[in-house]
Amino acid sequence: MRHKSHNYRSRAHVAGAAALTIGLLAPAVLAIGFAAPAQAATPAIGACYDYQIAVRDEVSSPAPALACTGPHTAETYWTGSLKPTFGPPSKATPGARLAATTACETKTLNTYVAMPGRTLPSRWLSFAIFPTDTQWSAGERWVRCDAVLKTGLKLTNLTSKAADFVVASGIDYFNFCTPSQPNGRNTESYPCTDPKKNWIMVAARDLGGPGTKFPGTSNVEKRTRAICSKIAKRYNGGSSFPSWWAIWPTDRGWKEGRREGQCLVPLAQYNKEVAPAVASA
Repeated sequence: MRHKSHNYRSRAHVAGAAALTIGLLAPAVLAIGFAAPAQAATPAIGACYDYQIAVRDEVSSPAPALACTGPHTAETYWTGSLKPTFGPPSKATPGARLAATTACETKTLNTYVAMPGRTLPSRWLSFAIFPTDTQWSAGERWVRCDAVLKTGLKLTNLTSKAADFVVASGIDYFNFCTPSQPNGRNTESYPCTDPKKNWIMVAARDLGGPGTKFPGTSNVEKRTRAICSKIAKRYNGGSSFPSWWAIWPTDRGWKEGRREGQCLVPLAQYNKEVAPAVASA
């Protein structure tokens, strides 16, 4: 099996093959700026918004709060406040923004979208939203986290509350699969529908907190590969040499707040392990 090398934000390894560099598939929390109307009130839990995935890399967005019965891509599931010493969010470091949104953990997100107790990664992501410089100057000190659903390389348009959509669709619909073996071009996240081609994410582990420095490529590679090789045995599909894929952050990705180690296995291999449990449930 041959793999080309890519220079990007994270590195990946498949058992028995060379490593390559690709982008993280699903960062747990993406810290960004958000611009609301000048006289907007403090955001409310349950409010909905309509913006695109590009917002994660931008400082602000003009999207206003909307009724959740209309088309939208995001729903607020947590709100908090910032200390005056935080300063304008656009000038804050990624680490500072991560530290301000530690409450926006996967467990909290999953509980809000009606998937309490879930440990398998999903296509639901968390976007951390801060005031614009103008709002900050006007005295606004709020911060919020939105639940967004990724399909392909885009955010999914919904016309109902996130929890209602999950209940109606079933939790397995939100499993995170790539259309084929993960690489620099196949980082889309889709429902898991093709066991012959799909790879499913089975673990996403934080490798460092907001204040930690990048521990070095060899260190994060070693830690991620150790996690993934162990988890692959749990979903081995009866094979003595199960296939698995590991993704770890680069120095640049770490500085941008993308600090997860992620593990994927072939969907067919995964299904052989979970099917008996499903049948007996």
